[in-house]
Amino acid sequence: MASLNGVNYIIAIPILSVLLLLVGALTAAFMHPERFKNTRTAVFISIMGSMAVVVLAFNVILTTINLQTQNTINKAKFTKQAIDELWLFPNQLLKDTQYARPEFLASLYYNNKILYEITKNQKTKPTVKSELEEQYISLVLIQSWEDYLTLKNWDNTGDEVWLHNFLQWAQSPYLKAVYDNLKYNFADTTIELGDLLFDYAEKLPIPTTDPEIYTIAITKLLRDPKLHKIFKAISNKD
Repeated sequence: MASLNGVNYIIAIPILSVLLLLVGALTAAFMHPERFKNTRTAVFISIMGSMAVVVLAFNVILTTINLQTQNTINKAKFTKQAIDELWLFPNQLLKDTQYARPEFLASLYYNNKILYEITKNQKTKPTVKSELEEQYISLVLIQSWEDYLTLKNWDNTGDEVWLHNFLQWAQSPYLKAVYDNLKYNFADTTIELGDLLFDYAEKLPIPTTDPEIYTIAITKLLRDPKLHKIFKAISNKD
């Protein structure tokens, strides 16, 4: 924020302007109007009034610049927060899991042919611990969709990047099963986004080894009126 020797411009300039106008008003009040308008004081007050208008305009400009700068800083912070919460944390969680079944983990990365080939015929018997951990991971991923909708207006990453990642997760039949059971714990807009993602995901081949397939799907998704309706509902809440 602009300052000079610790004095805030945005606070000091309006105060200075008000003082100038106040001096002019008091001087005019204590002098005879007809005599006052022909004095040097009248000229001085007129100049001060003009200066007050100028400094007020200057203050408006400074305030606007300050708000734009602060908005840029806020967006950068929210973008970092979004990347940490919606991308890095879920992937770290998947990497560090102890009990989730290999086929569950691989299903979230159907773009990875190696993982698919390793696990495609695997049918690991579920345990209490594996079920609980897979459910927790699934809830974190679905929560990422909800957080994305909450942060999207402040995030500079772009819808294409996030939707590409979310669509990849939505190819998982294991995630779909948890989602169908627990989706009503989330906001209506999150449910609408989830339903839309799973609709698009089920049309994709498994494994999805060609990245262009995701790009084409996301292009169609971004044009979908259902997605526009979700974005509009989120904007109306802000």
